[in-house]
Amino acid sequence: MSEPPSLEELGLHAGEKYTYDFAKASQILKAMDFLRGEAVKTNIEEIITMIDASFNLLVTAYYCILRYEMTKLAGNEMVQ
Repeated sequence: MSEPPSLEELGLHAGEKYTYDFAKASQILKAMDFLRGEAVKTNIEEIITMIDASFNLLVTAYYCILRYEMTKLAGNEMVQ
């Protein structure tokens, strides 16, 4: 079993401005979409469900972050 990360390591960047790497996130989503297609080819319902659920979580997180970043660009106004 791996050891948990040290608390000093986790606290190093606390309070600093965080920037998201949207290009990397997009690549991850494309890879997960590919895995969804491969999972369907297996015809194993548990694998399909697990990969699909993981993809849905990632997509939801991605769009929540994207929406949050867009609201900052608009100066506290919702972007439609």
